[in-house]
Amino acid sequence: MPRYFFNVRDGQQLNEDPEGIDLDGLSAVENEAMTSAKEIIAEALLSGRPAPLGHSFEIIDEEGNMILEFLFARAAHETGPQP
Repeated sequence: MPRYFFNVRDGQQLNEDPEGIDLDGLSAVENEAMTSAKEIIAEALLSGRPAPLGHSFEIIDEEGNMILEFLFARAAHETGPQP
């Protein structure tokens, strides 16, 4: 199963994911990005910080190719389970 790295972009700063996660294809990557972004937003709000809607995941594969940019704002606007 391929490994994907969910790097977080905050403006000009990029926080790299050193571990990654094994996922089965792009659909699983998108679902993981949605779930993780919602968790990060919820943690911020529960801590009294503003929601990091300007952040994004830059998801790369094992070869270092960016396969998806996922904006946290998307997670704030979509509800319900993803197909």
